[in-house]
Amino acid sequence: MTGRRARKRQSTLESVASLAGDLFQRDGYESVTMEQIAQVADIARGTLYNHFPTKEAVLASWIQQELARDLQDFASDMNADMEFADGVPRLLDLSAQWCTAHRELLPPYLKFCFQGMQASMTADGGEGLVALYAQMIRTSQRAGKIRSDLGAVHLATLFHHLYLGALMRWLALPDLELRHEFALAIDVFLQGSARMPSQQ
Repeated sequence: MTGRRARKRQSTLESVASLAGDLFQRDGYESVTMEQIAQVADIARGTLYNHFPTKEAVLASWIQQELARDLQDFASDMNADMEFADGVPRLLDLSAQWCTAHRELLPPYLKFCFQGMQASMTADGGEGLVALYAQMIRTSQRAGKIRSDLGAVHLATLFHHLYLGALMRWLALPDLELRHEFALAIDVFLQGSARMPSQQ
């Protein structure tokens, strides 16, 4: 019975978040109210607040659903022995497409994640990106392409901080191109910040 109740609750959360996501995209995040979300989801306002204490929490749930679906699609198409340098540019290109299309929604989402003191691992929606990074890093470590004195998850977490830094820099400076910022993050991770031979 507990399992069925938990599944029903999860289904309700996903449905509410999905409906709210439609509102956010149609009307803009700032314009949408919790009252509107409750009305569209056909639930009492008190019930909505029991599930989601703030509008930011609804937004985070929706973005995490979107990310989980996209990552599942990527992972299903991903070669089991794909190395970091081959797979991550493709993964971040998909991320750049989504972020560019939903730029307005990212500041409140990231703020919510950081306020929860979880941004280092869950700003991506529950370790989804970090897990994929780690899988590709392990493959590259076995091939001798990435240092192996640090664990794959440790390195994946460090790279995720570079990813978040590139994302926040792009949000702060509208003239930047997100794909370029992500490419720089990948380059710094793989090559380090030592002076390149052409700069010497």
